[in-house]
Amino acid sequence: MAKNNKQKAMLEDFTRLYIDTLSRLAGAGPRSYGFEYEFLSRRPLSLDDMDNMFHFLSDVGFSKDGDEFIADHGIRIAFEPGGQIEYCSPPIVAKDDTLFDTVIEFINHTNAQIKKQLGIEYVGTGYVQGRADEPLCLTSDRYVKLHKRLADTGTRGLEMMKGTASIHMHVVILCLDELLPLFNTLCQLSISEGFKMSFQRRRIWDNTDPARCGCPPCCFAKLDTPEELIRRLIRFALDAEVIGEDVSFENSSNPSFESFLYHMTTLFTDVRFNLKGPTLELRTLDSMMSDMFKLKWKRFIALVEKVK
Repeated sequence: MAKNNKQKAMLEDFTRLYIDTLSRLAGAGPRSYGFEYEFLSRRPLSLDDMDNMFHFLSDVGFSKDGDEFIADHGIRIAFEPGGQIEYCSPPIVAKDDTLFDTVIEFINHTNAQIKKQLGIEYVGTGYVQGRADEPLCLTSDRYVKLHKRLADTGTRGLEMMKGTASIHMHVVILCLDELLPLFNTLCQLSISEGFKMSFQRRRIWDNTDPARCGCPPCCFAKLDTPEELIRRLIRFALDAEVIGEDVSFENSSNPSFESFLYHMTTLFTDVRFNLKGPTLELRTLDSMMSDMFKLKWKRFIALVEKVK
């Protein structure tokens, strides 16, 4: 009984704190969109390759900000554990084709320079087989612990970390009242023909870590209020085991709200909240060659703009 009371109290407390945080961060129109665009290297990469990459990006003038690099136009460059490069766009309003085209041109130019200078060719594809046993290309505590967990949980988590690439589509949250219709729209897109994962990547995701991957339990649920949606997401996250401790969050060494927000970033569900925007994030779209992406981008925006 005491444990159930503790769970209930934490759920209610964190739900309230999360709603307060989201309300404080919510944007004020016009609505903007964004994307995180990952590319896989044609060959497996090593720590030496990553070191050369970091030096190259610094040498060409990108500034370092923690684990990321900042370029012109607010573009950020980050990396994933298999050496995948990830380009994070700035906020882009629906009709700003000029900024979108500028970002894509920057991505293509940077990938071309990396190939020319370092011999590393990045390609837009959702999956490259045979990468599970390749070395971990990032050595931060977060990824070392995640690598250890996924080696023992499920059967294909290491392929997910090192052999897959996606495009995450973001829509900025302007107010709490729009959460349910926006969330429901992204859930529908996650299983639609134009935005769902490829069969190969879906098989990997479904055999990675059921505590943190796949469709969140509130997708397609009959919910009446945004508060109910957030409560369901908080409860799902509380039940997920903490990376490096392998216990539920309430039994972790630091069950604070700040620690919980970090814990939520280790959940890789098909649709999720992202407080950096704050945005709702669709994570199912496979990576692709950049000349194919603009049609997906315009289709995504057109569908979201219809949401009332």
